Amino acid sequence: MKSTNFTEGKILGPLIKFTIPILLSIFLQAMYGAVDLLIVGQFGDASSISAVATGSQVMQMVTGIISGLTTGITVLIGRRIGEKRPDAAAKTVGASFFLFAVIASAFTLIMLIGSRFFMKLMNAPAEAYDKAVTYVMICSAGIIFISAYNVLSGVFRGVGNSKLPLIFVSIACVTNIIGDLVLVGLFKLDAAGAAIATVFAQAVSAALSLAIVKKNGLPFAFSKACFRFNKTEVRAILKLGAPIALEDALISVSFLIITSIINSLGL
Repeated sequence: MKSTNFTEGKILGPLIKFTIPILLSIFLQAMYGAVDLLIVGQFGDASSISAVATGSQVMQMVTGIISGLTTGITVLIGRRIGEKRPDAAAKTVGASFFLFAVIASAFTLIMLIGSRFFMKLMNAPAEAYDKAVTYVMICSAGIIFISAYNVLSGVFRGVGNSKLPLIFVSIACVTNIIGDLVLVGLFKLDAAGAAIATVFAQAVSAALSLAIVKKNGLPFAFSKACFRFNKTEVRAILKLGAPIALEDALISVSFLIITSIINSLGL
């Protein structure tokens, strides 16, 4: 739980060291869909590749929005610690879990109910349509883990530690690759196997994050009483994170439109 302090001493050197793990974490998190695509491409047919390519683009948008929103947690916790207000930082953490439990539940419900609609909107080829729907539905079950990992990563970065999230997502990526090879290559579960491996990998990253918090705690007093809806904290998190989430969403939409156009050309 070693952290970086930006309120004293030099800024540039520590800032670069703090930023690089964040960049690598974002890259690796985005690699889930790419890994699925690569391995399915080795063991599946064209319809499987199309299904994973289309489904992973949709899931990447969800991940980007959640990741963008959790940036608000990082900024707010860092601000509270810099202001020497550990009690306020604890309230931010508690409110974050409450807020993202609601967001994760809403996204999960929307994706499960609307998976077929979204795949039609994406012009998923007829041969790949059912596989794409299955991939999205299974991955949607992992949104709670995506949210948990990103919230805890936001907390770690907020207290000045950007290395732990990188370690967790690196382990998750290795887990995903092994899971894909076993479920897709060995058991021939195709796109569904890739989705299951992705959800399991996301669960691993979330579980590791929770285990570290439980074992080492946080650099301020935190109790179950902090887990509650705090209007002020929730508003502050959304105010800071929403613009970044919107930016990520708009970028994702542009890729979704491109994918939809390509899908209209056929399998």
